[in-house]
Amino acid sequence: MMVDLPKKLLAVIGAVAVLNVLVLGLGYALYPGYVDTGEPNIVALAWRILDGHPVYLSIQDETRITNLYGPFLYLIHALVFSVFGGSVVVGKATAIAALFIALVMACLSQRARGSVAIFVMAGGLSAIIVMNLPASVWDRPDAFMLMSVALGLWLNNRANSNHKWRRVFLFGLLIGFLIGMKIFAAIYFLPFGLLMLYRDGIAACCVTVLIAFAVTAIPFMTPVFEFRHMVDLIGVMADKPNSWIGLEKVLRYATVYLIPPAIFLGLGIRMMARHDQIEAGILAVGTLIAIVLVLYPAQKPGAGMHYLLPFAPIVLDLMNRGLNVARERYKLALTLALFIVILINVISIPIEKRFVRGLDWEMANGVAEEIHQISKDFDGHKIEIGIGDTNESYKRTYQRTRLVFEGHPYTLDTAIIIDTTFWGLELTQGTLDMIERCQTDIWLIPADERPFKWIGYYGNDTYGQPFRDSFARAFEKTESRTYFDIYRCKSSQ
Repeated sequence: MMVDLPKKLLAVIGAVAVLNVLVLGLGYALYPGYVDTGEPNIVALAWRILDGHPVYLSIQDETRITNLYGPFLYLIHALVFSVFGGSVVVGKATAIAALFIALVMACLSQRARGSVAIFVMAGGLSAIIVMNLPASVWDRPDAFMLMSVALGLWLNNRANSNHKWRRVFLFGLLIGFLIGMKIFAAIYFLPFGLLMLYRDGIAACCVTVLIAFAVTAIPFMTPVFEFRHMVDLIGVMADKPNSWIGLEKVLRYATVYLIPPAIFLGLGIRMMARHDQIEAGILAVGTLIAIVLVLYPAQKPGAGMHYLLPFAPIVLDLMNRGLNVARERYKLALTLALFIVILINVISIPIEKRFVRGLDWEMANGVAEEIHQISKDFDGHKIEIGIGDTNESYKRTYQRTRLVFEGHPYTLDTAIIIDTTFWGLELTQGTLDMIERCQTDIWLIPADERPFKWIGYYGNDTYGQPFRDSFARAFEKTESRTYFDIYRCKSSQ
């Protein structure tokens, strides 16, 4: 009876942890606002695709809304919008669905190893997902990359010589999809690529790479995604400084991904069959190399530990490979696995509490209602949301997508301007002229604050004094409401 206790506890923890992720995901989908400044930009650009607007604009364009994510991130959101319409819930549901698929496929990848391996994957992956909040539930690429790796792991663990070319084709699609999310994201498939080289040979790897590049290139054959504009932005971003503080933090969290597989492979690899030893060794070395490579982009300002999230299914798979054989010789191996899964879940609790406390439902609902009312009151006018001068009020501006969904203009996005001005790409004279000619009729500014005076989280003056001067010449405050002041174009009143 006592022998079965660790297994039963693993089952309970796995089930509770998965249920927790489901509740968090569904809860965040229903939350009327966003928790991250970059989320509105992605769904706004995706929504505009349906009207034929380009995603990548010139760095000298008068508007400043282009973000440096791959085209598939926008296309997958646009596809869902085309079916269900534009709303905050729909914009978030796509990534959360990807997260749920990742959980399911990662667990299915362990089915051949038995119930214990499934419980470890369920409990461990759920905890790491919570540990990476809000990145694991926001609409940026992370959930989609996690889903791709989970699908890759499922394919990898179903390896069969009779299915070689099917696997090659599907791996190519997944790698192309990953590159179409983030340009460096093919690194996450390096462990699988090394295994493919061992199993299937160099010809299969070459075909996979060709398929991946073909998939990546497809969106750039349309006017929606101008490759040259994306390259220009990459050139600017390449000068983004390194952060030793960021590197130290990412390295600290990397231990969660490195220690569990190291322990159980250390215990079990000598008891594996020769073929299994080689495969586990290749997968482990490939994962270690890939993690080291990802450390570089992860330590950059604006990045972080969530860049390691897609590795979670692979490292838990490695842990299970060792556990599956070690538990036959070491009676305490299963208890040790239980302890590690519990520990990761305990570590994630403060992060979850901080995330849940940060969801200000009253404020988010109030902002949503006020935006809707202002849009009705000024029907026929073009309205956008700008920023004030404090961090707290900046969160009110996240719901700018509500205006975009209603057909209002989208010319300036603070989330983009924070980064580009920090990189040295100042707002152009064309942007100042656009403001002074009142391309937008009304700007909503957080109530009782100085328009566009905010110092961004990099410590830079986000918009700059020349922009504020242009805004002051063209607009004046005409009304105050609970969350926003209304600034109307002087020449149109």
